[in-house]
Amino acid sequence: MFINQTINHLKIISFLKSSISLSLLIVVVYGCNTAEESLLNKETAQGEWLIQAAHLDNGFYRPITRQLTFKGDSVHLKNLSSENKNSYKLEFRQDSLVFDTLVFPIRRYRVNGDKLYFGKWLAHRVIPSDPVDIFRFKELLLSSYWENEKGVFHFEKDYKVKYMPKDTNTYLRHCFELVSYEDKVFLLKKGNQLACDRDFQFIEQVLSVSENQIEVFGFVDGDYKKITYNTTAKPQKNIDPVSFQLCNPYINKNYPVDRYYGKGTEYNGGLYHIRKIFAKTYKAPEDSEESGIFQVRFVVNCEGKAGMFEKQAFDYDYNPKEFSDTISNQIFEITKSLQDWVPGRNQRNNEVIDTYIYISFRIKDGKIIRIYP
Repeated sequence: MFINQTINHLKIISFLKSSISLSLLIVVVYGCNTAEESLLNKETAQGEWLIQAAHLDNGFYRPITRQLTFKGDSVHLKNLSSENKNSYKLEFRQDSLVFDTLVFPIRRYRVNGDKLYFGKWLAHRVIPSDPVDIFRFKELLLSSYWENEKGVFHFEKDYKVKYMPKDTNTYLRHCFELVSYEDKVFLLKKGNQLACDRDFQFIEQVLSVSENQIEVFGFVDGDYKKITYNTTAKPQKNIDPVSFQLCNPYINKNYPVDRYYGKGTEYNGGLYHIRKIFAKTYKAPEDSEESGIFQVRFVVNCEGKAGMFEKQAFDYDYNPKEFSDTISNQIFEITKSLQDWVPGRNQRNNEVIDTYIYISFRIKDGKIIRIYP
């Protein structure tokens, strides 16, 4: 279960209790160097850990923005994206880890070098860094365009940031925040085209700053690494916003929470209106003997725009098959033209969200005989 950024005492304990089911999967994925891997104990736990990711599925991570500090017989959890800080009594037993009065199997919590696998959470020891003046750092960010291996960033005075991915002529809209905690400075990118107080990205610890280069430590492509930002020239050509932007860049098609079920995502006029559009627009090929199921999967973002379209086809027994271009191209392009969606909403806070949508078309002799979710 993904934890809300404003987690309280009981939710933290509940999370720890429910998270242990994936910890063995995390060890399999990350614990390749078993010679260095060990069970978490009082000695190996001590110190500051930056929790940057929750491992929710194979190859699928969502950002966490917390610092975990083990100090003697206590543990302190600070949410770096809010003022929340919680402390707990901690006891290491031979086969268990005790937070206050709740007991968890110690085999679920492991250390591999500077990495900590703490239930679903993935953490890394806080890296020693140069002293960073947070106000001077902000001035430096605003003074230039910055480029790393992923693209170009333009940080603006109102704490907005435009991100231009490599090899594109468009930008994504986000926000940023600088966080100072216990003599460390963190760069936190967050938000989307609608709001700044949601959809956090992987937090980055600032290690060193110079006039032309910033070095941070973060979580990229499933692992921890140092990231270098270098100054770069302002783009000479006009860069436009993307026509379709995910509000949550960490949506996953295999994660049930990101699907439309129960979220209220729907087309204006409902499925009835979609069927009317296809009845008017789709032209069945003459004398066709093609039959089966054609399915289109896509995302409706928080603005009600549709994008990230994918297609697949099956026979009636759900074995993969291909339809002719006359059929598949028509259905695919008509589906892509459906842009009058009502976005889904988060059931906890009623925020509009991104959701995956599926539309299936049952075809007999080239004719669409049924359209259904």
